[in-house]
Amino acid sequence: MHPVTTYDMVKFKIEEELQYAARQRLARAAGSDRPRSINFSSIGRSLKVRLFGGPTLGGRPAATSGA
Repeated sequence: MHPVTTYDMVKFKIEEELQYAARQRLARAAGSDRPRSINFSSIGRSLKVRLFGGPTLGGRPAATSGA
C-alpha cells in the first residue's frame, strides 16, 4: 500500500473517532441535564406483575369462589 494512502486512511479514522467522541459527550451531557425523578406507581405495578404473575407473563387466573 502506498504511504500516502495509508496516511489518508489513518487521518480519516482519527477524524471519525473524534466525531464519535464528540457525539458521546453530547449524549452524556443531554442525559445528565434531565431530572432523575422516579415514578413509584409504575414501579409498583411492574413489581406486582413480576412477583405475582399477570396476563402479560402468563400468570395464574383469578380464583373463583365456586371451585
